[in-house]
Amino acid sequence: MTQPDARRTSPAASPDARRTSPGASPAPSEARSALLEAHAALTGLRVPESVALDPAGGRVACVLPLADGGPVAHVLDLARAGAPVPVPEAPERWHALTRWLPDGRLLLASGEGPDLDHVEVRAGDDLTPVWRVRADGEIEDLIAGADGTVLVRTADPGSERDGSHLGLRVHDGSDPFVRTPGGRLRRLAWAEVGDARLRPIPVEGLTVWDADWRDGVALAVTSADETPGGYYRPRLDLIDRETGATRTLLRTTWQLSRPRLAPGGRAAVVVEGLSIVSGRIIHVDLVTGEATPLAAVDDVTDLGWLDADTLWFTGWSGTGTHGGTLTADGRTLTRWTAWGTLGGRDGQPSLSVDRAGTLAAAVWETAGRPPEIAVADVAGGGWRQVTGLNDDLARLAVHQEEVTWTGPDGLAVHGLLLTRREPTPSAGPYGQADPDGSDPSGGLHGLHGLPGLGGLPGPGVPEDPDGPEARPGPSPLVVIAHGGPTWLWSSAFAPAESGQLALPLVHAGAAVLLPNPRGSSGRGQDYARRVIGHVGEEDLDDVLAGVDHLVAAGVADPGRMAVLGLSYGGYLSAWAVTRTGRFRAAVVMSGVANWLSFANASNLAHGYDPLYHGGAGIATSEGRDFLAARSPVCHAAKVTTPTLILHGAEDRTTPVGQAEELYRAWSAAGVRTQLVVYPREGHELTEPGHRRDAAERVLGWLAGNGVL
Repeated sequence: MTQPDARRTSPAASPDARRTSPGASPAPSEARSALLEAHAALTGLRVPESVALDPAGGRVACVLPLADGGPVAHVLDLARAGAPVPVPEAPERWHALTRWLPDGRLLLASGEGPDLDHVEVRAGDDLTPVWRVRADGEIEDLIAGADGTVLVRTADPGSERDGSHLGLRVHDGSDPFVRTPGGRLRRLAWAEVGDARLRPIPVEGLTVWDADWRDGVALAVTSADETPGGYYRPRLDLIDRETGATRTLLRTTWQLSRPRLAPGGRAAVVVEGLSIVSGRIIHVDLVTGEATPLAAVDDVTDLGWLDADTLWFTGWSGTGTHGGTLTADGRTLTRWTAWGTLGGRDGQPSLSVDRAGTLAAAVWETAGRPPEIAVADVAGGGWRQVTGLNDDLARLAVHQEEVTWTGPDGLAVHGLLLTRREPTPSAGPYGQADPDGSDPSGGLHGLHGLPGLGGLPGPGVPEDPDGPEARPGPSPLVVIAHGGPTWLWSSAFAPAESGQLALPLVHAGAAVLLPNPRGSSGRGQDYARRVIGHVGEEDLDDVLAGVDHLVAAGVADPGRMAVLGLSYGGYLSAWAVTRTGRFRAAVVMSGVANWLSFANASNLAHGYDPLYHGGAGIATSEGRDFLAARSPVCHAAKVTTPTLILHGAEDRTTPVGQAEELYRAWSAAGVRTQLVVYPREGHELTEPGHRRDAAERVLGWLAGNGVL
């Protein structure tokens, strides 16, 4: 079992010989070079997507970019050493959503460029195309049926996407662009492999966010509002493939994800959680209609049926992951925990499981091991990387540990601390469980606990022989707040959010704190829901308490601290400098500046904001006062911290108007500020030139304001 009070350190590869000694502050030119070199090196990181284990458990499909082209399906033979091999006849087409049909044929989405509008099946030893059919709209998911059919979920041109999908509209070349309510939906269609066309399922007035498919029946998460705001008011429906008739099984004030139909058609499960769903399993009896929460496990992000009576699951656990098996009535059979990150759909832990229900495949990374395809036992864990796509980048690994502090009200809060201390090598599989589901090492395989910040060593692991007094002197501190707010920092090689700047900033000489304040995932629904109605209140207090904790421990130099973040983390960064002057610089990326204007401008409007603001809205004077009290632009007169603002011009989730408002409010208040808007970009920057420019600007802003 994960021990949340244990201090954790990273298993990592050999350090880069060019580093300065631990604790030494590099000169400004050295810091610049170190950050930019590390950031540039990370552009070569090859992260497999859509990892899919074939039914027999012998091959793994995934999507990887070609050196001279777009993303293409690759296949790895687990019985042979080597790297995944691209499928033939592919360079002219882009691929996504690799899946396997029950008979071992490869299923995927393809298109001429990024517009994925064809379903494709490949067969034979050489995996040549044997079927290709066009879809109406952009393909967002493919679900293979056991009977040789395929369910296809598509998004109409011009459909809105949330921040997890860059906050950009699905491409639509219409000129002019016209919107009407209910006019741009996410739809379902199906076909038997070999059909000349897909057969639409005529679901009237609903958009489909997620779906499963078994024996000609669709199970779907739907909403009447087709925008991402509608996802916050979902229902779970059974849908007849011929008529589109729906039977609603569940309505909830929370959010739903990963619907799964049981073999035999008598039951279904779905995960219920908050926003970016990491939550509890709901079991629905399809005969009686009774919906029952399965309370044995929490923070589940993916699950599936092993048979009509047994489920597998995976999800977040603290700053790591967990998984295992349980019965359909909610009794835990096995549970493993592991300190690292399982990559998958929407950035959440996801598994692909073989037909026998014993072997799982996913992308696995730790603080010291870059992301690679890995396999493990479904019931017992023990993740073992089977590719070496990124071996040359392991030299960039830095020291990483989990730290614990208390919020102002005494609540325990955890986060990750990244520093220049030399990493500790480790080996072996991660996250092994005993037969009863317990993890004898507390999930800390190959790790060392370091006392000195209130942490404890993992069971059976020796303490740091040098003790806390050996810790180097105070370093510049950069606090990076995560988005969400119901999201988290998990132990990873190069934490990806906020432009993947955490690891490069450590190479530049900073200590980096990645806090998981109340409202974060990984510690159950009660912890996640503590932020509801209290946005920017206790969660910010938790972050600031973590900063004070590191200052008191001698880790952070109180005169050289900065705060930055993206999305909700951008909001929290802007909000922080209205509450405290302890930071010498701030960077706001894709942040919210004004909850009043967000309430209609964002494509999450009327869903996200009423949920997190506890029902407060712009329709009443009380609601407007509530939102203004938590909006940075309304408190600009209190700000003295120089603030850099970075934003994508096409962001539909936090529209660029939020950045304009923040810039104008700060400028009018006499705050030193700069606004940088990146054309063509959405909620996060994707173009290499823009990412490098942002890294250079962040470095320059922190150095110019005395942090680095």
